[in-house]
Amino acid sequence: MKFLCLGYLNMDDFDAAPEATRQAVLTECFEQCVPFRATGKVTLEEGVQHYSLSRTIRPVNGEPTVSAGPLFQAAAQLGSVFIIEADSMEAAIAVASLHPAAILGEEYGFGIEIRPLQ
Repeated sequence: MKFLCLGYLNMDDFDAAPEATRQAVLTECFEQCVPFRATGKVTLEEGVQHYSLSRTIRPVNGEPTVSAGPLFQAAAQLGSVFIIEADSMEAAIAVASLHPAAILGEEYGFGIEIRPLQ
């Protein structure tokens, strides 16, 4: 089975941290990605750029309409996406638990949502 994993954080809180602090967190994240990737179960992994760069497309009168920003305003923003191939949700959770967003950044609201793909 494939599982879509979405990594979240409070980007505004992270942006407000001093540059040296942000760089230290990112360095820890990159180091934690080594054992995460070493599982061999991660088939796609990408960071997502800042939410201020996003665009949303919604239908208006049957036509696609583009607006600036994320679809929903929320305290947590999407920061990464990855796909895990695993035999079960429990196995996917075991792999996702090695991702930096599951271990680091508690003060910035790091977290992961795991959803089975059809």
